[in-house]
Amino acid sequence: MKKIGILGGTFNPIHFGHLIIAEQALSEFALDRMIIMPSGNSYLKKDMKMPEAAVRLEMVRLAVSDNPFFSVSDMEIRRGGNTYTADTIEELNSTFPDDALFFITGADALHEMKNWVTPERIFSGCTVITSVRNNESPDVLYRDIDFYKEHFDAKIEVLHTTNIDISSSMIRELINKSRSVRYYLPEEVRKYIMDNHLYEQY
Repeated sequence: MKKIGILGGTFNPIHFGHLIIAEQALSEFALDRMIIMPSGNSYLKKDMKMPEAAVRLEMVRLAVSDNPFFSVSDMEIRRGGNTYTADTIEELNSTFPDDALFFITGADALHEMKNWVTPERIFSGCTVITSVRNNESPDVLYRDIDFYKEHFDAKIEVLHTTNIDISSSMIRELINKSRSVRYYLPEEVRKYIMDNHLYEQY
């Protein structure tokens, strides 16, 4: 049985914060591979302005091309309609029936998972790995973990990750203000953004 990590998100754009979390989860939990999966139509971020899915997918491909343990999936993009994590976990379990799935998410997203569509399907289909940022309270995180274990019999692990204060919104704002984003994200992704004039009007 192999251990497969899944890191999903809008990746608008992908940056080193995402990649560090994925790499540290791979190492700490001895995962065999990591699937990076851009979302299709996120019902939770339907009002966010973002490039089309194919553009975000290409940025992810550029970001992980030099890591043999990372792969990119367009599963959620190909599915069409709203993106629901529960559907993704079930489809991945059908694709890899003999393997164990580890879904990676931040503490802020974990807090909201009880409001996601059919969260019981998520928790029954994978182990959740969560991490906490600088501005988040560990006490709230562990209360959430206790809640999900009690109500959903969830399997949740805490990732001891480096706190990297980078966000996609910060990168978009810097580009919009014609300021440098060098060293916030892989150089290949930065060049792609500049060449295609992404985020200049955000």
